[in-house]
Amino acid sequence: MAYQFVHIQTYSLKPTLVQRTKDHYNDLNQVFGEALRDQRYSRHIATPRPPQILTGFGLIAPAELRRLHDAHRAEIRETVRKKGGGSYERGLKTDAPTLYTEIHSHPITSAEYLGGSEEIIAEIETWTDRLLRDFRARMPEGLSASAVMHLDEKYVHIHVLAVNLTDPKLSANKLHVGKVAAAALRTAHGPAEALTSLPRPEPLSRPLKPKRPKPSKNRVTQARRMSHYEEQIAAWQTGCAEIERQNSEALATWTFENDRHLHKARKNKTAKNSEKAAYEAAMASFQDDYYEAVGKPCGLLRHGPRNERLSTVQYAERKAHARHIAEVEAAQRELDLSNRTKAERLEKEEKALGKQVDTLKERLQGIETENEELVRRKQKVDAKEDEIAERERAAERREQVATRKLQESEDGLETMRDMLGMVEDGRFLEMNEPDQFLHRAPKFLQQIAATEPDERSTVQKVVIRFAGLLQRVATAMGGGPDKAPPETDRGPGL
Repeated sequence: MAYQFVHIQTYSLKPTLVQRTKDHYNDLNQVFGEALRDQRYSRHIATPRPPQILTGFGLIAPAELRRLHDAHRAEIRETVRKKGGGSYERGLKTDAPTLYTEIHSHPITSAEYLGGSEEIIAEIETWTDRLLRDFRARMPEGLSASAVMHLDEKYVHIHVLAVNLTDPKLSANKLHVGKVAAAALRTAHGPAEALTSLPRPEPLSRPLKPKRPKPSKNRVTQARRMSHYEEQIAAWQTGCAEIERQNSEALATWTFENDRHLHKARKNKTAKNSEKAAYEAAMASFQDDYYEAVGKPCGLLRHGPRNERLSTVQYAERKAHARHIAEVEAAQRELDLSNRTKAERLEKEEKALGKQVDTLKERLQGIETENEELVRRKQKVDAKEDEIAERERAAERREQVATRKLQESEDGLETMRDMLGMVEDGRFLEMNEPDQFLHRAPKFLQQIAATEPDERSTVQKVVIRFAGLLQRVATAMGGGPDKAPPETDRGPGL
C-alpha cells in the first residue's frame, strides 16, 4: 500500500523561484505549456506524449481556459494612489497570482497503466473521479478549470488548472487554503514580524549616451563628425558594460551576505512565525480532508514512511538511491546553468547586433539625407546649365542676326558703289527698261527685286531709294528718260 500525493500552488506571469532551488523558476506560461506538453516546456521528458484532456465536472479545455484568463486579465484596471496626492490607473501587476494549480499523483506507474490491465484502468478511473469531485466541492461557484492526465513520466498524475473568475482581480491566493489561513490571521492580528535584510547596494548609474552630431553640408566635416561620434559610442558602450559588471558583482556579493545574515537570524529566532504556523496547520488539515475524500477510499496512506527502522542493506540502498538522485539533480542544475549562460550570452549578442543595426540605420539615414541634398544640388546645377545654354543659344541667334545684317549692309554698300560706278561710266543711263536693268544690275539688287515690298529689310529699302535717287540725278543731267517707269513688284522702282 502506497501513500497519497497532492500538491497545490499559485502562479503569476512573473517567473518565481521554486522553493529549495537556486536556479529553477516557474510562471504561468510554463505551467500551461508543461500541462499541454509544449516542446519548449517539456525538455525534462524523454519521450513526451500528448496529454489526456479530462472532461466532466464542468471542466473546459486548457486552451479555452487560457483564453478566458488572458481576456479577463486584460480588462482589469487598478487605481493607484500617489504619495503626493492624486491617482492613476494601470493594468494588473505581473506578479499577481492568477492561476491556481493542483498536482495529484498515483503510485501506479504509467507503464502499468498503459499495459492495459482492466483492474488498473478501473482503479485510476475511480481515483480520477473522486479527486475531481473533491476539487469541485472545495472550490467556489463560477470557477473555470481544466484537467489533464500525463502518462509520459514515471507515475500517473493529473494537473488541475483553475482561474478564479469570481474575483475582480482573478486572485488565485483566495483558492489556496494555506494562503487563505495566513491572510485571515494577518488581517486579524496584523503582519508578523519579518526578518530584516541587509541594505541593498545602490546600483551605479550608466553614463549619458553621446548625442548624435548635427548633419553638415560638407561631406568631409560630416564624415569626421560621424567618426568621432562612433568612437564616443564605442567608449560609452564599454563604460556601460563595466558599470553592469560592477553592479552584478555588487548584487551577487549582497545576495550571498544577505543569505548568510537571514540564515543566522532564523537560527537565533526562537518564536515560530504565526502566519507560517497558520499556513502549515491549514495545509495539514487540507491533507487530512483529502485523505478522507480521496486517499482512504482509493486505498492510499495518509503519511509516508516517516521514521522507519531500516536494516543495514535497506539503509545502504536508500543512501545509494539518494546519491543517484543528487547526482541527477546536480547534472540537471549544471545543464540549466549552462543553458542560462548560453541564453544570457545570446541575449547580449542579440542586443549588440541590435545596436549595430541601429547604428547602420542611422548611417544609412545620413547617407540618404546626403544623397537627397546632392540630388537637389544637381537639379539646381542642371537648371543653371540649361539657363546658360539657353542664353548662349539666344546670343548665338542674335550674333547670327547681327552677322546677317552686317553682311547685308556690306552687300548694300557694295551694290551702291557698283551703281555709282555704273553712273560714272555711263552704263546706268543705258538701262532704260526694267527687264534690262534687272538683267544687268548687281546680284544684291536682283535679290531685292525678288523680295516682296512688305518683306524688305531696312538696308534693302535704303538701296532701293538710293537707286531711285541715282535715276532722278541721271534724268536731271539729261541722260535718261523723262519719266521713270512705274514701279513693279520685280524691279527696284527705276
